[in-house]
Amino acid sequence: MTIILSMKTLPLAEVKAKLSSLLSEVEREHDEITVTRNGVPSAVVISADEWESLQETLAVLSDQDALADLKEARETTAEGELYDTDDVLAEFEQQRSHGS
Repeated sequence: MTIILSMKTLPLAEVKAKLSSLLSEVEREHDEITVTRNGVPSAVVISADEWESLQETLAVLSDQDALADLKEARETTAEGELYDTDDVLAEFEQQRSHGS
């Protein structure tokens, strides 16, 4: 997930005048731009990558099974129940060879 480094608020007229450079900045710097119309926030411009990340986060948060898995993972980590990558891969290979 990308962390938003800065957030700007700009009036619509300025966004129209600088759209191309603002889009480049949003992509490059992971900025977020709030667009105002008559001084009132009207829209937010974020990069396509950030939008995709937000959609994935919403999907996970709306999936009760995924949330339960995340909760269990946090609890086992807090209890010190961690697994070495090599051990996990060895277990996977063992299960795969027995399943063949």
